[in-house]
This record gives sequence, structure tokens and C-alpha cells, in this order.
Amino acid sequence: MALWRFMDYCSPAGTNLVEAWYCRLPESVQAEFDVTLKILSIADDWRDLKEFKHLRQKGLCEIRFKVANVQYRPAGFFGPGPRCFSIYVGCKKKGGKYDPPNAFELALKNKSRVEQKEGFLIERYV
Repeated sequence: MALWRFMDYCSPAGTNLVEAWYCRLPESVQAEFDVTLKILSIADDWRDLKEFKHLRQKGLCEIRFKVANVQYRPAGFFGPGPRCFSIYVGCKKKGGKYDPPNAFELALKNKSRVEQKEGFLIERYV
């Protein structure tokens, strides 16, 4: 049974930007993302899991998985509510560079849009 819920960021126009990113990924990457979310969904404490990392920027965190030497790093924040993690941007990292290069700034901006009721979150079923 899942202990955690996941939410995706949707633009003010109603586009689920996380799902749009997900749909552009190869099937092997989609499958690994799904598995990673399932692992996180049943883990009581994420602090020591390789699939998760707290970043230094205002509470921002990243979900971590790797396929074919490419690191994928969907980024987000805890909340709203207990045992909920919201993904605000999908990105990947290769050679120390993020794609998109401003992924963390986008995540912060998207979170701000939700707080200002300009964007919204929708549940991602794991």
C-alpha cells in the first residue's frame, strides 16, 4: 500500500507539464520513472534512498534515476499536505548539465504560480 502521493504541476492553461515531459521520454525511461515512484511511494523515510535528494535551493528536491548513462531529475517540493510530493518540472542531467538548463528556476517559478492560484496540481497515480 502506498504511503505517499505524487502531484504534477499544471500550467495556468491547464496543461500537465510533467505528464507532457513524461510522454516525450522513451518507454524505457518512462518505465524506470514509474518504478522509482513506486519505490518512493512505499518508503517510510526517503533520506537514505538513492532515488531522492534534497537540494540547497529553498526546499527543492529531486527524484533521481538513470537510464543509458543519462540521469533524470524531476524536481519538486514536499506538500501540499503530509506524505505528498509535488513535481514541478521534469529534467535530465548529462555531463553535469541540466536539460532544461534553468530547471530549478522553473520549479521555483511553477511553485510560486500554484501559490498564487495561477497554476495548479493534479494527482499522478502510481
